[in-house]
Amino acid sequence: LYRVIEDGSTTQMRLAAIESLLPPRTVGPVFHLHEMHDEGFFIKTGTVRFHSPGRPDIDAKAGDLVTIPIRLPHRFSNPFDEETIFVNTITPGFFVRYFEHLEELIGEGKELTPEVNRAALMRFATVPLSQDQVEQLEEESRGSIRGAKNGELANGGANGVTTKGGAVPELDVAADGGKGVSEYGVPI
Repeated sequence: LYRVIEDGSTTQMRLAAIESLLPPRTVGPVFHLHEMHDEGFFIKTGTVRFHSPGRPDIDAKAGDLVTIPIRLPHRFSNPFDEETIFVNTITPGFFVRYFEHLEELIGEGKELTPEVNRAALMRFATVPLSQDQVEQLEEESRGSIRGAKNGELANGGANGVTTKGGAVPELDVAADGGKGVSEYGVPI
């Protein structure tokens, strides 16, 4: 359940914002990465769990702000017993059109199969990750992040998922100018 707060029309698509309600015990979206936009999540009520392959989960509570940079594989869920409400910011704001596109598909009577949703995500510069890709990311990240203390990761806040407790580093991509695939085999 969501409502669009800002559709980008007054910001020249520099920013869009959506308020979402995540019911209790909701698995959330598949692992994915965004090729062209950052996301911010301001938690209004409840707790949202953020997942990134090979990194500790982050439980963001009311008042926390989580930022997801471009190309950071992630997903979120609500495994808890209470609903949560968060405001999701998208910069630039074109990804808000994904939600409008899904509404159009539903209005046309289209069943939202995993294949239909994958095509819709990719239409808006978002790459859903296969289980094999997630496992590869987890395997390759083992041992690459060292020196973690008290829930904080070694880089202490550079370019990543940021909450009161620390940061998760940005996905390192191959030095190919943003074309082809990342070093993890993820299309970019």
